Amino acid sequence: MRLCAGQGALVAGESFYRLKLALRRLLPESVKRVLRLGRLAVQPVPPPAPRIPQAQLEGCQLLTDRIEMLRRLPQGGIVAEIGTYQGDFARAILEIMAPEKLHLADITFSLCRADVLADPRVERHEGLSVPFLQSCADASLDMIYVDADHGYDAVRADAAAAAPKVKPGGFLVFNDFARIIRPGFGVLGVHQAVCEFAVTSGWSVAFFCLEGEALYDIALRRPE
Repeated sequence: MRLCAGQGALVAGESFYRLKLALRRLLPESVKRVLRLGRLAVQPVPPPAPRIPQAQLEGCQLLTDRIEMLRRLPQGGIVAEIGTYQGDFARAILEIMAPEKLHLADITFSLCRADVLADPRVERHEGLSVPFLQSCADASLDMIYVDADHGYDAVRADAAAAAPKVKPGGFLVFNDFARIIRPGFGVLGVHQAVCEFAVTSGWSVAFFCLEGEALYDIALRRPE
């Protein structure tokens, strides 16, 4: 089957992204740090994130960590984790939330733990996050956990694609809710993108999870 120009560009873009991620994961941490410093030198500093209105924060629960959040989220249901890496948090989701089905989306599952991949409740989706999310039926997922590319544009795209897929009353959770612009880390756009999404969508903040490196988790709840 012959691909049109747009399809060919999409396939080429995904292949390049897969290669970039594979190389990034193989590099020693010292080399990654140098590359982050280089990006920081040329990447513009993003503007401050908008304030989430206080009305959307009323009732938010402050939790000790994201594991405690899993204990408070509804049990069962259908869940998705976008970016699973080695599968450790997916294991926690399976054990604590006990979902009927857990969709895992990642660019590769070569590093994911075998017990997670072997679980009959797990369904793998290898490739980019946005096409997977777009393939899901609207209002079909009880919780989506976003832990993929932490760049501003990538998180914005994930949030936009994920939002309509969450059931009314369901949860959209973001890992590493942080604004980082410093040597060794580069620029993380999660905080900016999530605050913008919260302000424009009006979704309330249900949980805020602490973390030792200040890479917090934030859970937004879709209105009923």
